[in-house]
Amino acid sequence: MATTGIIQVPNETHSSSSRITKEGKKITYRMDVIQQPERARACGSGAKSSADRRPVDPPPIVELRIFEGPNAENDITFQYNANFFLFATLENARHLAQGRVPQPSQPAFPVLTGTPVAGMAYLDRPLPAGYFIFPDLSVRHEGKYRLSFSLYEELKELKDMDGETPQNAEIQKSAHVSHRLEVKSVPFTVFSAKKFPGLSESTALSRMVAEQGCRVRIRRDVRMRRRENKSSRDYDEYEEESYERARRATATPDAYQQAPIGTPQPPPLDSIERPRSVSNASNASYSARPSSLEAMPYQGQQQPYAAPITPHSPQAMYPPQMQAWHAPPPQQ
Repeated sequence: MATTGIIQVPNETHSSSSRITKEGKKITYRMDVIQQPERARACGSGAKSSADRRPVDPPPIVELRIFEGPNAENDITFQYNANFFLFATLENARHLAQGRVPQPSQPAFPVLTGTPVAGMAYLDRPLPAGYFIFPDLSVRHEGKYRLSFSLYEELKELKDMDGETPQNAEIQKSAHVSHRLEVKSVPFTVFSAKKFPGLSESTALSRMVAEQGCRVRIRRDVRMRRRENKSSRDYDEYEEESYERARRATATPDAYQQAPIGTPQPPPLDSIERPRSVSNASNASYSARPSSLEAMPYQGQQQPYAAPITPHSPQAMYPPQMQAWHAPPPQQ
C-alpha cells in the first residue's frame, strides 16, 4: 500500500483550551505529552494475539495542569474539584492511498488494543500536576501511527459549570462528562515480529512515576532481539548441534551421562558373576499330585499321618550308585 508524507497536526505534543464558568471565571486546561511513544510490536488479530502482546514502548505519559485567571496566572490543579479521564485512540500518521481491494462487509478488529482509558493521578514529580499513564496499549498491525488523547471532565460543583448553562440547571445525578480538549503524540513505528528491535530500558520518567505508586512496567536492562547469522554456519556444524540437542533431550541424565575422558568405566552388568541361589522354591516338583477322590473319605476327620513329601530338585538328584564288583575267592 503506497503512502505519502507525515500528516501535520496543530496540537502535536501540546494543547490548551479555555472556558468561562457561570461565575465569570476563566478556566484554562493545558495538556502536554511528556513521554512520547517510540516503537511497538504488531500483535496481529488472530486467536493468539492477546497471548503474545507487547505494549507500546515507552508508555505514553500525558501531563494536565489547570489554571484560573485572565492570563492563566493561578495554578489550581490540586484545588479544582472535578474528575478527569483521558481516552486514547489511534490514527494513521501518513496519508494512505486508495486501494483497489474492496472493503470487507464485516467490521474489522480495532487496530488499537489494551487499556485505552486512564484516570488522572496527582503526583509531585516531575512537577506538581495531574498525570495520565498508558502502560497497556498495543497495536495489531505494522505501520506509522500516532496516538490521540481526548480529555473528559465530570463536574462536581455548580459554580464550575459553563457560562452558557441555564441559571436553573443543576448537577445531574447520573454520570455526565464534557469533552475539553485533545492532544496528539508524535508519529511512532509499529514493527512486525521479525523486524521488531526489542524493548528498551525503562526511562527515568517511568521510574519516577513508578516510585510514586503508579503501575508501570520497569525493565532494568535492554531486551534486544537475538539475531543469528544462519548463513555463516557450516552445514556439518548445524547437523552436529541438532544431533547433540536431540540426544540430550532423549537421554536420562543420571543413567546415561557420559563420563569424562580418563574416568574408569564400570563393567557391564552381564559380565558380573553372581553366586547362584541355593533355594529350590522355583523348581517344579516331580512327585505325583494326590487325587481329590483319595481325600474324600477323610473329609471332616483327621487324616492318617503320612511322611512329608520331600520335593525333588534337579540339583539334588544324583545318578544311582553302582556297587563295585568283587571277584569270588578261589576255591581250595
